[in-house]
Amino acid sequence: MFDSAGALQPQQVGERVSALRERLSINIGFHGHNNLSLAMANTLAAIEEGANRIDGSIRCLGAGAGNNQKEVLIAVLEQMGIKTGIDLYKIMDVAEDVIAPILQVPQEITHDDLVLGYAGVYSSFLLHARRAAKSFGIDSRDILIELGKRKVVGGSWTRSWIWNNSVSAKMKKSLQKPCRNTAEFWSCMAMVQPCMVKAYGHMKTETGMVF
Repeated sequence: MFDSAGALQPQQVGERVSALRERLSINIGFHGHNNLSLAMANTLAAIEEGANRIDGSIRCLGAGAGNNQKEVLIAVLEQMGIKTGIDLYKIMDVAEDVIAPILQVPQEITHDDLVLGYAGVYSSFLLHARRAAKSFGIDSRDILIELGKRKVVGGSWTRSWIWNNSVSAKMKKSLQKPCRNTAEFWSCMAMVQPCMVKAYGHMKTETGMVF
């Protein structure tokens, strides 16, 4: 389960993981981002409800405000009596001596990251919102919040436009059949590629954005 916008709160994460556990008999994972400073709390809520594959990154390195800070997570889990097999001192040293020096700036919650989490919008929209804000003289935060109200998901508009405007009825019929092997998968991808090129050309013409 992904919270790539860093927009969920612990109760919401717990409810979603619980629903997955009730209906599935597979491992459940959680991938949280820290835009609202809730990555750790959300991760613990996921674990409490049965998630057993947990993502994190050293020094929070990741999109937006970053992911749950792995070395801190290891320390918290050890306090809780959960053994991970990761040496706490060693991962702390890697964070301090290896990762920190290569970060151009510390991973922190900037005002951009905060509004993405507040709006519930993935960070891939940020650059485009900034460009549109500059072109039309409005605040990029208002654009992002409006996108959140419309429940826009990264890539969803693109997929919808491709499906409705570029894909023929015959191709739709072929694509709706499940791929039985790798060869069939790549055959489907080859059919879709020209449609994607057409869609991105349309978006560039309509919006002036370069993707």
